[in-house]
Amino acid sequence: INNPCLEFWILLHFESTAKSFNSCESVTKQLKTHLPDYKKTQKYYTKQNQDIYLKLKPFLEIAISNSKKVDSFNFNIGSVGVSKMHLIFDTGLIEAVLRK
Repeated sequence: INNPCLEFWILLHFESTAKSFNSCESVTKQLKTHLPDYKKTQKYYTKQNQDIYLKLKPFLEIAISNSKKVDSFNFNIGSVGVSKMHLIFDTGLIEAVLRK
């Protein structure tokens, strides 16, 4: 779960927030204060030697910590910013895949 969108997870690499963003565009606007060149494109995500993983890797522990802080999500409310991406890293699955 990433509410309202994946960009919320990326934003958590830079700041701790549970702000209720009304759209993905509003999250992206806030994200661009940290990554001014951010674009949701394949080229941006996969650019050689500068892909999204490499840009965010130094901040991963911060993102996991921030994600855990906003871990609760109420499907009846839905207006709270939340990301459950930390669960992927807690399982160790990502690390196992990256080692291959």
